[in-house]
Amino acid sequence: MFRKSRKESPTPDAATATSMTETAPCEKSLRLHVAQEAIAPIRAAVLTEFQRTATLPGFRKGKAPVELVERQYAQPIREELLQRATRQALEQAAKEYDLKPVGPFELKAANLSETDGLTLEATVEVEPAFALSGYKGLSLTPPSIDVAPEELDKALATLQESMARLVPATEGGAKERTVPALDEELAKDLGFEKLEQLRTHVEAKLREQKQVTQTQAIEAALCEALLARHTFEVPLRLVGRQTDRLTRDCKVRLLLAGTAEDKLDEELATFTQQLRTSAARQVKLTFILDRIATQESITVTQDELVKRLWQLAQRWKKDPTEVRKIFDAQGLWPSVVSAIRQEKTIAFLRSVATVTHSTSPRRATEGGRA
Repeated sequence: MFRKSRKESPTPDAATATSMTETAPCEKSLRLHVAQEAIAPIRAAVLTEFQRTATLPGFRKGKAPVELVERQYAQPIREELLQRATRQALEQAAKEYDLKPVGPFELKAANLSETDGLTLEATVEVEPAFALSGYKGLSLTPPSIDVAPEELDKALATLQESMARLVPATEGGAKERTVPALDEELAKDLGFEKLEQLRTHVEAKLREQKQVTQTQAIEAALCEALLARHTFEVPLRLVGRQTDRLTRDCKVRLLLAGTAEDKLDEELATFTQQLRTSAARQVKLTFILDRIATQESITVTQDELVKRLWQLAQRWKKDPTEVRKIFDAQGLWPSVVSAIRQEKTIAFLRSVATVTHSTSPRRATEGGRA
């Protein structure tokens, strides 16, 4: 069971009193009081800004007396003062307790008094506290990239089937589907001088596919090993947001697969727990990889960002400047930076892992096979 703890410490500013309670895993609850003397300079700044833009009858813009402006715009001035003072108080509290928020502060209560100052209650989710376990030299056994004879035979048979033709069984009769023989003639039809060249080409393509599969398997094994070695709670609301993203993606896939809209919610319900588990694992893995990246001083260079921007531009067939504007407008560019950093971190982990290759099947071309 999670044990509730409380921390109180001297404040850096006598005008602000704060206390913090850990109310849930990765969640902090704060109580703050900002004295009136600390509110006064914020209020003066707000009044000055309103006076500068105020237009009142009988006065030129920005020339109305501050007392009149204060009476005329009392409510919006109070709202701006409360918002600004609240933001500054929460920022100061975050620095005081060295908090690392993973989402916005959620304001539970706010009371602004002309005599007592500002009193706030807020919660915020923060990065989990955990120690890195051994992440170098992880033992991995990826699948082989060698092509077994039966795999090559199957691929060639599939190729023969794709070259099948309909030819008349008898003169003027019905047509029958005929699969060409695996011979020199078929190789020439496919642009190769010899059958052996065709075999070599198909084997190379199979090996390329296996290389992709092997890379994916290594990365999956690395991630599984990291998750197994680190046990800690993750922010629940952050997991919820990730679950929502995965649910939206799943909904799109179901629609594309032909699921009727009136059956969509019912179909999604079968994936609810699976999606939440996947979201929790992704969030946890992100924290682990970010911590390793910090530990190993892994950063993203400007050249890497420019390269990724050009790749996205080519994929979308848009100007790179336009692509950057799209990401900035939606606040997604930091996610691009984070993705590149995680990719580099996984590449680093692969470079320091202990990879033991599994026993490879006999290569298809061994033994002088024609």
